Amino acid sequence: MGKKRVTSFDVAKRAGVSRSVVSAVLNDTPGIGVGAETREAVLEAIRELNYHVDAGARSMKTGRSMTLAAFGDTRHPLFTRLLEGMQRECEISGYHILLCSPRHKGNAGGRAELLELYHQRKIDGIVTLDHTSYCDEEWAGKIDAAGIPYVSVEGYAEVPGVYSVLADYSGSVETALNYLLREGTPQELAPVYAEVYQGDSADNWAERNRRDAYTSWCRAHGMKPSMVRMEELQGEWTACLQNLADAGRPLPPLLVNWSSAIPDLYRAAHRLGLRIGEDLRVMAADNTIQGHRLSLPSLSCVEIPYVSMGEEAVRCLLKQMNGGNEAALADKIWLPAILRAGESA
Repeated sequence: MGKKRVTSFDVAKRAGVSRSVVSAVLNDTPGIGVGAETREAVLEAIRELNYHVDAGARSMKTGRSMTLAAFGDTRHPLFTRLLEGMQRECEISGYHILLCSPRHKGNAGGRAELLELYHQRKIDGIVTLDHTSYCDEEWAGKIDAAGIPYVSVEGYAEVPGVYSVLADYSGSVETALNYLLREGTPQELAPVYAEVYQGDSADNWAERNRRDAYTSWCRAHGMKPSMVRMEELQGEWTACLQNLADAGRPLPPLLVNWSSAIPDLYRAAHRLGLRIGEDLRVMAADNTIQGHRLSLPSLSCVEIPYVSMGEEAVRCLLKQMNGGNEAALADKIWLPAILRAGESA
């Protein structure tokens, strides 16, 4: 037979107090004053008896599971970084994370299970990592109808009323361009913006914001915008660099939208005898694959702060759950990109 489980009644008996006092100590219940000596007696009894809170009983009493669902592709490095931030904030708040992934192609698969988990009181809120143009009205409607605390990371950027944590993509381009043309660097040529795309990715909200920010920055600085586009993994960098070269003039600084395109660019520059950081100054506007750690010379870039976005997503969920003033809780939280200065620019 298993050993009898220690209960709060046992703790109260050992400490010589009532169970309500034990509960007040465990839950830090507001409005119930517990003296320092009494509190220490309860804590000492907990240690001596090796007492652990019954999570199921607490859930029945509080109506909370102390678990949040994180939905995304577990194979994607960005989801891993988001989880790092969520875990940090959850540890502070005493929450656990339940991982959920799409069960079939597309971001819609698996979301129905999230609704069921909430109704079964197995989770208290949901965070999803979405692509930057995600705005499924049906999903948002179901979340709203069920009253589920919910935050989309990267999704619903242009949809009011849905809580989102978003990266400031416009600001990231401005940060990169300001660094490229910082004081003490050659400024006779306007930076060229290179957009590398996969399929229809060039049409998403983030890419549109980057393009618009680049154009606006150039015009504000009296420079003519110059953009090139190419499909990823199609070996177009050599021709691109040759086209940018002007006899007797240096190559212009190059801002690339994704760091995942940088290895191919470096290889093309090497084939043409161009030295990165000297003959060709390069920067990435999105450090998707941690390119500043993998490239040689080290890549200058701006990084989308997925760890911080995970932290903010949890904070936003907790504010929703704790019944904060919804009018004071912004439905869009914008985070700036992080500058990573390297040797390439």
